[in-house]
Amino acid sequence: MLGHWYIACRSSQLGRQPLARTILDEPLAVFRETSGRAAAVADRCPHRHLALSRGRVTDKGLRCAYHGWTWDAEGRCTDIPASCATAESYSRLKVAAKPVKEAQGFIWVWMGAGEPEREPLEFPRFNHDGWHHWVMERVFEGSGFNCVENFLDVPHTAHVHRGLFRGDESHEIEIEITSGEDWIQAEFVNEKRMDSIIGKLLVPADAKILHTDRFQLPYVTRVDYRMTDTRQYIVMSQCTPESSDRTRVFTYMAYRFSPFGPLVRLVFDPLSRLILDQDVKVIAQQTADIKRTGPPRFLYWETDAIARGIRDLLDGKSLAGRAPERKSLRA
Repeated sequence: MLGHWYIACRSSQLGRQPLARTILDEPLAVFRETSGRAAAVADRCPHRHLALSRGRVTDKGLRCAYHGWTWDAEGRCTDIPASCATAESYSRLKVAAKPVKEAQGFIWVWMGAGEPEREPLEFPRFNHDGWHHWVMERVFEGSGFNCVENFLDVPHTAHVHRGLFRGDESHEIEIEITSGEDWIQAEFVNEKRMDSIIGKLLVPADAKILHTDRFQLPYVTRVDYRMTDTRQYIVMSQCTPESSDRTRVFTYMAYRFSPFGPLVRLVFDPLSRLILDQDVKVIAQQTADIKRTGPPRFLYWETDAIARGIRDLLDGKSLAGRAPERKSLRA
């Protein structure tokens, strides 16, 4: 899906050496100029097609490891070491370059024609007082749709994450679904504390849970749980599809649990990573089984909540003007 910002990597991952990244089937070399500015160009030197990500950064730009041809952040050729010609003569040579922004600890790449139409998304509660956060990165062997649907799918948590996120006990939950031009959201009206490790750790027994699941284009999911003013957490994932069946996911975890925030993380962090790894495994299994049994022809049921709406948005349909829906499920 073009015309959007995608995360290529975390800021801390981009040092002196360039990184090879693929976004929407397009191989890119992501690098920092000696000034510190991040950049992204096509990961193929136009001269003899060695990947530019194999090269190194110099004062003149990203130098190819084969013949030393060098390219700056705008994709201009700045040096051909073996050439006797002037720099002006080869400055007209170009490699495709992408607009790049660095914000909140991430390197964002604009995938679309022309200049960016908007800023990259902002992660909520980033460095706010009383809030703590960390980031997890995983590569899923699955499509962008299968990833975002999984992250916002409640019923699977009782099976894939049994005992960690949900347990044997279940209750009927009502869901209010609203949507707009590029988003869809489910609000869980009468949810009770989960019968699980996460539920007992984070949710007071008598808490009134405010829980929303939201999808926004291109491949962004957000899960909010609010138990009290001082007990809240947010799970936000930015999915960067590398190909039709491979997706790099950056998951931002933010929480507020006063006054025990740092202590809560000692348990919350490893549990979150375990849950995410379980999703990595089941999505890989799903992808392998689809390849073995044939193209997807999914059935949708009311228990899927917003999955059908997500599919419609990714297929280019606007959900603006769609009437709110009421559904129910057991979880």
